[in-house]
Amino acid sequence: MNILFTTSAAPPISPFFTREKRPPLGLGSLMSVAKNAGHKLFFIDNYLKPSNFIEKGFLQKNGIDYVAIHANTICYRDTLRMFNDIENLRERGLWKGKIIVGGPHTSVALETVPEFVDHVVQGEGERAILKIINGEVNERVIREERIKDLDSLPFQPWDIFNALPYDYTCPWIDSKAIFTMNTSRGCPFSCSFCSVGSIWGKQYTYFGAERIISEIEYLIKDYGAKGIYFREDNFTLNLKRTKEFCERLLQKNIKIHWACETRVDNLSKELIELMSTAGCKAFYLGVESGSQKILDIINKQIIVEQIENAIKWCKKYSIKTYCSLITGLPGETYKDYLVTKKLMKTSKPYAYAFNVFVGIPKSSLYKYVLENNLYEYIDDIGLVYLPGYAVKAKFFYEMDSKHLVDYEFKQLTDYDKQLLKELYGIERKKRIVSTVPNPILEILRKKNIFKKHE
Repeated sequence: MNILFTTSAAPPISPFFTREKRPPLGLGSLMSVAKNAGHKLFFIDNYLKPSNFIEKGFLQKNGIDYVAIHANTICYRDTLRMFNDIENLRERGLWKGKIIVGGPHTSVALETVPEFVDHVVQGEGERAILKIINGEVNERVIREERIKDLDSLPFQPWDIFNALPYDYTCPWIDSKAIFTMNTSRGCPFSCSFCSVGSIWGKQYTYFGAERIISEIEYLIKDYGAKGIYFREDNFTLNLKRTKEFCERLLQKNIKIHWACETRVDNLSKELIELMSTAGCKAFYLGVESGSQKILDIINKQIIVEQIENAIKWCKKYSIKTYCSLITGLPGETYKDYLVTKKLMKTSKPYAYAFNVFVGIPKSSLYKYVLENNLYEYIDDIGLVYLPGYAVKAKFFYEMDSKHLVDYEFKQLTDYDKQLLKELYGIERKKRIVSTVPNPILEILRKKNIFKKHE
């Protein structure tokens, strides 16, 4: 069979960062499985660079039997466009193949997938893709049992990926080229803002240490890899695997720098020392907040002391820390923000950034916001925005919300009023007239925060 694997283009405006272009590892795993089964692969990454392959007759010219589209919620508008354009070809008798869609969006918003899409894959797709293209299933919606032995999966199609202009750097590692790897799936935690559980479930599966080492050696030998960036929810969750991985790097004298994403409660002083010795240069830490009240609200299951200790230990062993923070959460106040800011100032991680909360479908916090009518706006792909989003976007991203979402926000919270005062200051009142959306400006004037003539 001839199979086209493709991604969806990023939207021109989005509340989430879409400029980082790295190989789509989830789709890559399916590509390798299909290739090993003897099928002919084609790959178009519209997320990397949008294309008009449908209009140019790519499907017909290459005899494509199946189009397998990776769908995520942020890019779903383009996914829908492709669905409709391909269905139009079929209705006109110009193409007779089938459409397969998988990716996170199919698990969180199945109801948005048009009925004419032939197969919808939820969760892991390696088994499902083979059953579909081999004609072994007739069901439209397919969710296979989790793969227990991830080591059985082939390497990524690095020959295909390496030929494309992806980002092969890591902001905390000076070396190039840095290849991304994803070596685990699932998360046993229940952070309320996250929808990973609805996609993978709570079962945590992972590549063994030796399997990871083998792919790293392959990347070094064939592609000149100088570093690895492990992009996954929690690289260090299985401590035994983490230690074994570090020890094997040292035993085999593999000189490579690497970084990973993890939680502060998975880190000990001894583990950090070992990871540093084995070449680890940076941690991406999901800290979220410095306010214990907020950490408890979002069910993060960590305490502030663990954040402080992790950053302190990392400094001792020369590991850079990037702290990812969330603000604008339901129940958060300006005081909570100041507490978080103070923690960053006293702990002094290598870098940190605030992300303004936007509700993602199927997360428990998303459901809570909807059930309690706490939102101001829901966009066409189901993302939920709370009052004050415009002010927070201006404050934390230094850009007007119109560059992130096509909606003119009108509501303010007490938190936002304090941010506005901090943002503009008494001596800079006039600046607000030209930079704050008119509806918010009117609210400020009515509340006597800024006078009419200013």
